[in-house]
Amino acid sequence: MATHVLFNTQWLGKLLADPMRSVRGVLDDMPYTANLMIAHYHKNIGEHYSSIIQGSLDQECQRVHMPRCFEHFGVSIQFEKPMEVNLYNDKLVIHSGLCELISQVGIVTLKNVYLASAVRSYGHRNRFPHLQFHIDRGANQSERYSMYTRDPFCEEQKFPRTASTLFVPNCVAHLQELKEGTVRRDEGSRVITSTRLFENEDVSEISGKVILEQRWDQPEGVGEIAMIDNATVLHASYYRDALRSGYRIGVRYLGGLAAA
Repeated sequence: MATHVLFNTQWLGKLLADPMRSVRGVLDDMPYTANLMIAHYHKNIGEHYSSIIQGSLDQECQRVHMPRCFEHFGVSIQFEKPMEVNLYNDKLVIHSGLCELISQVGIVTLKNVYLASAVRSYGHRNRFPHLQFHIDRGANQSERYSMYTRDPFCEEQKFPRTASTLFVPNCVAHLQELKEGTVRRDEGSRVITSTRLFENEDVSEISGKVILEQRWDQPEGVGEIAMIDNATVLHASYYRDALRSGYRIGVRYLGGLAAA
């Protein structure tokens, strides 16, 4: 299966050239539609934290030695019918084109997909703490990519989940900490591995603007996958219903080659 052909610079270029429109294509005879999840994200973040940022957003990122904020945040790829996807090789290394896509937009999500039965049970399942943003893998670990999966063949995961996974890039975690007063501006270079954020805000108001929310709410029997690079993106659970934490989501850690 040539799933990795889906992820290349030409394909990405079409998507980024007109951020508000969809890209339609066919992979192994299966039609799909791709969209940017939060277009013009860099602009959104600059405006949202304008009272916090000194200088420009890029200058603030440089000051604390963090990656530049993504121009657009997240790509969603939806297949017309259930599709088996092959996203990494037998050495648990994701395809280089997928590395390139994640480096450009931070998160890749796929809907109406499933992994091959031979690898479907690999990894473990986890339920992340509510609003505790963190990374799974540190800079000294080669498996820097996290893949989160909802298995449509699982008797539990085949149903929509009651909890979301939230994602923010490093710079947003930093700016939110400044806003909440949990760090000082003069602390300089920073590496954020775990931090509690947005407890005093209405997450629904900033979802799709500041926070990217993976709701895992596709209909019964629809598989979903989300992938991030822990070097640039933090994640947390969000219990939309405080009394329902949702089932444990599938988690596996993968390596990646330099983008071609």
